[in-house]
Amino acid sequence: MVDAPRIGFVGLGAMGSRMASRLVDAGYAVVVHNRTRTRETELVQRGATPASSPREVASLADIVVGCLLDDDAVRQVYLGTAGLAGAARRGQVFIEHATFSPALAREIDATLEGRGASFLDAPVSGGPEGAAAGTLSAMIGGRDQCLAVATEVMRAYASHVVHVGPAGAGLELKLVNQLLVSCHAAAAAEAEELMRLMGVRLDVAASILDTSWASSAMLSRLLQRRQDRGTAPSEATIGGLGTPQQLVRELLAAHDLAPAVSLAALDLFADARARGRERHDLTELLGPAPC
Repeated sequence: MVDAPRIGFVGLGAMGSRMASRLVDAGYAVVVHNRTRTRETELVQRGATPASSPREVASLADIVVGCLLDDDAVRQVYLGTAGLAGAARRGQVFIEHATFSPALAREIDATLEGRGASFLDAPVSGGPEGAAAGTLSAMIGGRDQCLAVATEVMRAYASHVVHVGPAGAGLELKLVNQLLVSCHAAAAAEAEELMRLMGVRLDVAASILDTSWASSAMLSRLLQRRQDRGTAPSEATIGGLGTPQQLVRELLAAHDLAPAVSLAALDLFADARARGRERHDLTELLGPAPC
């Protein structure tokens, strides 16, 4: 790709590996780093350049993209001794897709601004399937002067990119998204349990519910997995929502809110994790586990 920026990518988990893969497919020169170095292998075989540390990624790339796990990982990768900020330079753009604390996003933004670089918190929704298909939705917080170039890069894996507001605003909207996902998944699980006890055929139920006001992405996911007998391993798990749901609780508390439905849904997930369902798909909160 002539005159295209060189892209650095840090964090090659279920989401990040698919995003980075689409960047390679789009023709970008990509520099990659992951704490578990073996996850870099496939991308390197396809032409990506490996880097030994986040700081090396920043030194080699024009735009740096991250898709990290949680606050601890984000803080270490950006602000640690071998972190991205240490090599940040004027005009460089950093995009982080993790779901983490809005307060930490504002701290990183201030640090990078002090070096003349720009930071965007850009959490995404759509799961690993959306990352692979290039259909993620991205919610951006940060200053708007670098939005055009960042959006062009994100188009490789996100079909819907929206600027929400200043640093941290994208994450705040993502936490609202996670709250709704939790509530919808909990309601769908209870509805499916009721249908199972009544003996309602799920293919019949799907033909009606998926086209009615009751429709939701979580309900559709649940009904489809049940009809497929849920044999495929999940990369969207009950355990994976643990940290985002804790951030949701903190956000609700910060605004002096204790909504009954929302907290009940979060508690249902917490109970499922306590019952050992961390690795189950997020639709498998209740009832017998799929075979």
